[in-house]
Amino acid sequence: MRRDKAVFRILYGILLAAIILLTDYAVVFVQANIDDYEASQPDHVVNETMEKFIDAVRNERASEVINYPEIKVSPYDSDVYEEYNRKLAMAQNWTWKILSGSYSEVRQVYGFYGDGELLAKFILNCTDSRIIMEILTANTWEAGEISPVLTLTKYTEYIEIPSNFTAVLNDRAVYKNANGVECTEKDGNVIYSIPDMYNLKEVKVYDHAGRECKTVNNNGYVTAEYNTCNLILPSSYKLTDEGYEVAGVPDNGGVHYIYNTAAESLTISDGYGNSIDYKNGDQVSTFDLAFTIPDNFEIKWPGKDLSLFETERVVLNKYDDYRLFAEMPGLVKYEIKGLLKVPELEIRDNLGNPVEPEFIGNRFEITEQTPLKEVPQEILVDADPVGSVEMWSLFLSNDLKGTRHGFGIIKEYLVPDTYLYKNAEAFAKSIDITFASTHETPVFIEEGVSNYVRYSDNLFSCDVYVNKEMNVITNYEKKIVNDKINSTFFFCYYEGKWRIAGLIAKGAE
Repeated sequence: MRRDKAVFRILYGILLAAIILLTDYAVVFVQANIDDYEASQPDHVVNETMEKFIDAVRNERASEVINYPEIKVSPYDSDVYEEYNRKLAMAQNWTWKILSGSYSEVRQVYGFYGDGELLAKFILNCTDSRIIMEILTANTWEAGEISPVLTLTKYTEYIEIPSNFTAVLNDRAVYKNANGVECTEKDGNVIYSIPDMYNLKEVKVYDHAGRECKTVNNNGYVTAEYNTCNLILPSSYKLTDEGYEVAGVPDNGGVHYIYNTAAESLTISDGYGNSIDYKNGDQVSTFDLAFTIPDNFEIKWPGKDLSLFETERVVLNKYDDYRLFAEMPGLVKYEIKGLLKVPELEIRDNLGNPVEPEFIGNRFEITEQTPLKEVPQEILVDADPVGSVEMWSLFLSNDLKGTRHGFGIIKEYLVPDTYLYKNAEAFAKSIDITFASTHETPVFIEEGVSNYVRYSDNLFSCDVYVNKEMNVITNYEKKIVNDKINSTFFFCYYEGKWRIAGLIAKGAE
């Protein structure tokens, strides 16, 4: 009996030990399979991939981990993904979540979110699958590509500028036949088109002198703001742009300019030293100047030889009787064509005084000598112009005594062989002198002398006024008549005395 109990205990112990051993093995086996299953979950690969992704974008190595799509990009678009990469680098908080919807055993798509915005997609591929404990599926996952999440819009950027201007797009020169540039021409302008742009880049435009123009970018169509001119100028004119002489084309005797510039204005010069600023649309007024002055006046145009503009020299017939006694003044006519401004002429008269020309339209004329208002005292004493004219007045009214109605007296006041002398002699011989009204001895009640002009040491002129009162007697009445002379008299020093050489009537009063 005891022996049987002992055997039972032994067998029970063995059985209990076996049960305990099998139980431990089962627990270890199940735990190992559970650990294997947990390790096969895709989260581990996703987390590891995101860590590498975050490290790359924050160290400006996004291109090492992101598979960017292959697209055709213009040489003028430096970095299509520049803005996208900047957004990645600036993101602070990164999370991920599955994007494929329901769970897939072979392929998962995850979204990488930067600060809550979906910025990239990550593909997780299953490379192997097995069954654990007949009820669990364990997959082997492998990281696939990371692709960017962004919207790319393709543009064609246009630049329309004058043909002599240059353009720079994204710090790269734009010109005909350049790689990535297409070109057409329209109305003197060139239109560059640059396709395959994914960003509208900055355009700079420069005129022929390298001056930058302001630009207007209307949704990718860039135009420049500049000044233009389209005008015809006389061939003697010049058009310059800050010292640069603009070339034109001959047109109807002038020069036709079509020109564009970044400068605010151009300069038009007339060849005489005059210039004006010109802006598009300004009226350019040109004119011809004509003027006449006595040839004994002094005239200067600083920097110019005025003799080149003389058109005529005029001899004045009114001085014919006096040329034997002095070099008499004539007139000089000038004409200056194609002026932009009235020239700054410096004129001095026969007295050396400055003269300001008085324009009528584009002309002025000075024909007379400048007189001294008051006759010099020595002339009044030596020549006695009033006394001589009074004697002439008495001769005309037949009040001089002596032969030939006083001609014997008056000829001593005249210069032989002059027109006045001959007329006086003829008058004394004619019947006309006898027609003078009968009158009592006349009396001079007014006299005056002014406007002295010296022509030489032997010749001068002055205005003389005398008023002679005569008591006229007729068969019917007796009345007082005023006989006046108001003329310019020329006096010549002849044979030791001053004599009347001639006169120019100013009109009787």
